[in-house]
Amino acid sequence: MSSTISGLTFLMLALYGLAAVAALVFYRHPKLANVIPNIITIVAAFTGTTASIIHLLSDANRIYLGNLITSVPYLSFELSMDRLSAFFILVLSILTLAVSIYSIGYLTHYYQRRNVGLFNFLVNLFILAMAGVLLSENMIAFLLSWELMSLLSYFLVIYEAEEAGNQRAGLIYLIMTHLAGAFLFIAMGLIYKSCGSLALSSTLAGAPVWVKNLLFCCFLIAFGTKAGIIPLHIWLPYAHPAAPSNVSAYMSGIMLKIAIYGFIRFVFGMLGAEFQWWGTALLIIGLFTTILGAAYTLVEHNIKRLLAYCSIENIGIILIGLGVACLAFSTGQLLISALALTATLFHLLNHTVVKGLLFMGAGAVLHTTHTKDMENLGGLLKRMPITGVFMLMGSLAISAIPPFNGFVSEWLTLQALFVYIANATSGIKVLLIMTLAALAMAGSFAAASFVKFFGISFLGLPRSENAAKAKEVPQTMLWGMGLLAGLSLLLGILPLVMVRLLDQVVVGVTGATLSSSLRGSSFMMYYPVTVMKNSLTPSTVLIIGIILVITVWLIVRILSWHGKEREYGTWDCGFNGLNARMQYSATGFSKPLRIIFRALYRPNREFEVEPGVSVYFPKSVHYDTTTEPVFEKYLYLPISGALTGFARKFRMIVQTGSIHRYLIYILVTILLLLLYFRCFS
Repeated sequence: MSSTISGLTFLMLALYGLAAVAALVFYRHPKLANVIPNIITIVAAFTGTTASIIHLLSDANRIYLGNLITSVPYLSFELSMDRLSAFFILVLSILTLAVSIYSIGYLTHYYQRRNVGLFNFLVNLFILAMAGVLLSENMIAFLLSWELMSLLSYFLVIYEAEEAGNQRAGLIYLIMTHLAGAFLFIAMGLIYKSCGSLALSSTLAGAPVWVKNLLFCCFLIAFGTKAGIIPLHIWLPYAHPAAPSNVSAYMSGIMLKIAIYGFIRFVFGMLGAEFQWWGTALLIIGLFTTILGAAYTLVEHNIKRLLAYCSIENIGIILIGLGVACLAFSTGQLLISALALTATLFHLLNHTVVKGLLFMGAGAVLHTTHTKDMENLGGLLKRMPITGVFMLMGSLAISAIPPFNGFVSEWLTLQALFVYIANATSGIKVLLIMTLAALAMAGSFAAASFVKFFGISFLGLPRSENAAKAKEVPQTMLWGMGLLAGLSLLLGILPLVMVRLLDQVVVGVTGATLSSSLRGSSFMMYYPVTVMKNSLTPSTVLIIGIILVITVWLIVRILSWHGKEREYGTWDCGFNGLNARMQYSATGFSKPLRIIFRALYRPNREFEVEPGVSVYFPKSVHYDTTTEPVFEKYLYLPISGALTGFARKFRMIVQTGSIHRYLIYILVTILLLLLYFRCFS
């Protein structure tokens, strides 16, 4: 079995490499550079899916895949796959399979405009780098794969560099990803100094407490920046709209999750999730990330920025699950930790599936209407019915509406919070109750956001000529979206299948099994919770809901029994008929909440009137509202300004143009290095 798994894994990596080479070979022929590499990538993804499922179903925990030892000290590459990395390879492979099918149709609009061969070369190396992070056995391979992943994703973000704002988006992303890399490099140095090993399987049980706490902070900043936690999220709303839509699907769907993988690998595996304040910190950061991400989602009308903020919200939900798992693990409550980690990993998979679907749907809209602004869309459901149905399914799933997959994982997260409330100290109980309230509020914001997204974009009348001329996208794009849409429904109807697979992963991290403790079936699956001899099950909630709906309907019917039904035409303000300007706009939909939460949004208004025949009949009115970028304005711009000012002053002191001073710098540097090696070697 081990040889089969290792053989399939090596085949997967080889096929991704072959797809990258094929893209360069056919770079002069756009169609061949599109179709052939994507077909090879589809085969590679299917191979990876097979290898990871076989591994998760087998008895083997860690399978060593091989190593490459060089003559350079410490520079060696070791690869292995345990159940945790097998699960993430499964997530990567599922998304890659769907996006590669979709890309065959999506990339046709780049023919004669951009080099499709270069694009597919970068994409396949990007996938290969992500797989390298997941399969790395030592810190050198992990760090190199991580940096390669970051660099390749930067080139993919600025692929359409001629578009306004894309180069600035790439620069912001590059700065933030190098910040993450710097803290990761510091952490690796501390680990080697503490245990004398570069293996990821090393433990730091004997390390001083301050070292462990410092390592946790380094990992929180490094992986938190890549995952997009607030306030380190600044790059997401810029990078996702700038990148091609299939790249956005990869970045949001799996690259953010690789940061979560790194956090679980190092904080649980290496540091042992030892201290309660770690879990508390994760819970607090997750709470604010969830609330603010959902709040900013609601006021966006650029569909890709909306999805970027939605990704931030869901990373917050994942962090909440991780926080509960860390808290429970640190206090020895392993079953609760297993429940929270299962909810976390399940939500991670669900978000990958749904967000991949939504970004591909956004790409389909952009492909046919050439706009990302909801204010210029409308009426797309009649013109793109299949895409519309898939986007509706994605909107329901991301809003946690049963029977889609988003409901199951969020329900398990709520279950973990409820269970831990009964076992936590009073201070943590208050925080957990606040987290429950935050999740409820974020859920309502998310539902409202996607009512706006689907209603404004796909219903009503077209608001622009491009929307009126929209047509259904190519079949391969529909197949890619359909695969993820079907999977989101399947995971919601049959969640126990995935939970049993996850159980193998969770046992390896927490040492506790969960699947035997779950009750119910389908999306009614639940963990039994009893508080003061009271319990509640999903079936009870469903029955109560049905009874309430029927009761309200009966009361309305009884009260209107003697009433007369009258039908009238819709009031059209005296005009001959309704037109697109009379519809709700995306700005209008979110205006009430923008007013209520003005302290958070700090809205700015632009109001321009072009005079007409009289003041009552202007020729045109332009009204636009923008949200103040609070974190950028009050955190990042002051830091950037201070660093720039310091650099200018320091340059005037150091870079004097004197060759004698430069020689002194070199001499002092050599003396300091000699002193260091004399004292510490």
